[in-house]
Amino acid sequence: MKVIIVEPGKQVIRKVIRTLYSIDSTIEVLPVVKDVETLLKRINTPPLPDLVLVNRQLLGATHRNIEAKLIITSSSNNLVYLAFRISHLEYLQKCLLNPPKTGKDILPLPNSNRRSGSYPGEAVGTASLQQAIKKRFLVTYQQKLLSIAVDEIAYFFSDNRFIFFKTFDNRKFLIEYRMDELETMLDPQLFFRINRSYIISINSILVIHAYPGNRFKINLTPAVEKEMIVSRERIVNFKKWLGE
Repeated sequence: MKVIIVEPGKQVIRKVIRTLYSIDSTIEVLPVVKDVETLLKRINTPPLPDLVLVNRQLLGATHRNIEAKLIITSSSNNLVYLAFRISHLEYLQKCLLNPPKTGKDILPLPNSNRRSGSYPGEAVGTASLQQAIKKRFLVTYQQKLLSIAVDEIAYFFSDNRFIFFKTFDNRKFLIEYRMDELETMLDPQLFFRINRSYIISINSILVIHAYPGNRFKINLTPAVEKEMIVSRERIVNFKKWLGE
C-alpha cells in the first residue's frame, strides 16, 4: 500500500513513518507534503497513493466528518491524522476550497447506525491504523533473527545512548528505536514510561515502595541493579495507569 503523509512539522514525520511501518512493514511512504493545497496540486502525478493521511489541524471543522484516523499517542501530545482514499479527495478539495460559512452547512456527524465507509471522506478498511500497537520486535541474536512477542518483554531501557529490552526470562536485546518512539508503539495499558530511561511492563512490577519527595521506588523482575524511581512529573499518570 502506498501512503502520502500531509504534515508541516518536520520533527514528527519520522515518528509517523515509524508507526506506519510498525503496523505494516510493506507500506510504501511516498514523499511527504506540507499542506493540503500542495497535495491537491500533485495528486494526479504518479505514483498515486492508495491512502492519504492528513494532519487533523490542517482541516479545521472539516475533520468532524471523518472517522478513519491514525492516532499516535505519547506522554507529551497526541498526533491525529485523518485517512482518505484517493477517490475521496474531491470531497476534501470541496471542503477546503469552498468552506462552509456557518455551522449549519457542515455535514452531520457520523452516528453509530452508519456503517464504516458511508461518509464521502471516510477511508474503508483503515481501522487497523487506529490501533498502531506493536505486537513483536525483530532482533538479531548470535547471527540469528528472532521475533520476540511484546508479552515476553519486561521492560525497555536506555544505556549509554543505546536502547535495549529485557525479557522475563532475562534475555537482553538491542533495538534501533528511541524511547519516545517506543512510547507511541507500545500498548499504553501494558507499558508505562516511569522515567527518561525505563519503560516497564505492568507484569514486571514486584513491589512498589513509597519514596522521599512523593515518589515511588519499584522492584522489577528481572531485577535491575539501579534504583527504579518513578519521576515526580509522572506520578499522577502512573497511579492512573495502575488503576487508581
